[in-house]
Amino acid sequence: MTRFVAMTEPEIAAALRNIHESQPTLPSRVETVSSAFIGTPYKLGCLGEGDGAPFDRDPVYSFRHADCTTSVEQVMALALTGDLEKALHDTLQRIRYKDGRIGYETRNHFIEADWIPNNAAAGFLEDITEAVAGPKTKRLRKLVCKRDWYAQRTLDDIQGFPSTTPGSEKEKRIKDLQALGARFADQETLTPYLPMDQLETLMPKLPSGTIANLVREDRPGKPTIISHQVLLIGKKGKFVRHAASGKEYLDVPALEYFRSCSGSSWKPLGVNLNAIREP
Repeated sequence: MTRFVAMTEPEIAAALRNIHESQPTLPSRVETVSSAFIGTPYKLGCLGEGDGAPFDRDPVYSFRHADCTTSVEQVMALALTGDLEKALHDTLQRIRYKDGRIGYETRNHFIEADWIPNNAAAGFLEDITEAVAGPKTKRLRKLVCKRDWYAQRTLDDIQGFPSTTPGSEKEKRIKDLQALGARFADQETLTPYLPMDQLETLMPKLPSGTIANLVREDRPGKPTIISHQVLLIGKKGKFVRHAASGKEYLDVPALEYFRSCSGSSWKPLGVNLNAIREP
């Protein structure tokens, strides 16, 4: 199958219709749709709120670049909806934004505090961590301070504006963006996870198409505990399919990938697991 990155949108629309006609189950569509993104170049923060947005004018979707979360979101939208226009302008926006309302402040920025609970409430996700890990399940609390996170936004977060935009306008916009955080109260989250030392034993129980969120230890100064999102693909020989930082959307044998994380100075504790559902 030709990769999406090399297709025009009409070609992608035709390919998507064919996927939905030939793949009757959601897991098989997740596998096939995600495979069509392989080779897409990595770009952090590649999506925004589109033309005219006050802070981030990057496109609302892209087949030319991907990062870890946007790739998961777009795979979900295309696997769930066979009409490309509806997938990109309805389903994707309901996955990416709280209640589907496009805006920087309604974007699901925090995986544990926004992305998982809002998508579960919308019917797109079901947490299966405990169903897989049983008594091996552990939980990690995190106090998410969105106010501090917004206060730390910089001019680099003002995206998609012409190079001719006056510095004074960008300075005003960053001050407005930083001020958005004042409306958010601190939020305590409790994230279940499958410990890293149980992954090899329990990997065969994970359904293909599972979203695995990499949970790391809580550290002062870190606004989150989930640092990366991947798809687990395959049955017996599972592999991680993800947007690899600085590289592209690619496949890595699952256990090899998770072992490579263990050497990080920001200690990985395990993975939170979610199944994609049709609302």
